[in-house]
Amino acid sequence: DGQVLTSTGAGSPPAFEDPAGGGKVLQVVQATSTSGPTSTTNSYATTNLEASITPSATSSKVLIQMVSPMTGFAGGTEHNRGSLKVYRGGSSGTSVSGILSTYYGEDDMYADAAIVYLDSPSTTSATTYTVMFARVNGSGEYSFNRDGAQTATLVLTEIGA
Repeated sequence: DGQVLTSTGAGSPPAFEDPAGGGKVLQVVQATSTSGPTSTTNSYATTNLEASITPSATSSKVLIQMVSPMTGFAGGTEHNRGSLKVYRGGSSGTSVSGILSTYYGEDDMYADAAIVYLDSPSTTSATTYTVMFARVNGSGEYSFNRDGAQTATLVLTEIGA
């Protein structure tokens, strides 16, 4: 009947009870991109990696997980720094994640980039999450998912409250 067997304490018989509520995965949405956009400005632009999810309750949380292999700089001088963040509501929406700011001490340096963030969209409407990027400083060309030769992934997981 969907109940779980729990302990009622030392010396007492166990009892069947209803499981604890909340924290359940309600749905998972995944998007991938092999696009390899570049930036030479400090204005945030879309990486072309986005996904939409429709929460089933306003109390639901959305766990955002993004990974992009081979993100970094081609050319330029030392002290290059790039930044990634996630926007809710598309590229003109609101930044919801913290900023992943990566420093590259030399030119032609690449590394995997990842963002994990728990959002509270407070809606039951379709909600789009878009990964944005910018070159913060330096003179190189900041590449997301270098040359599009790899696959960047965005996973949205609705978690019930």
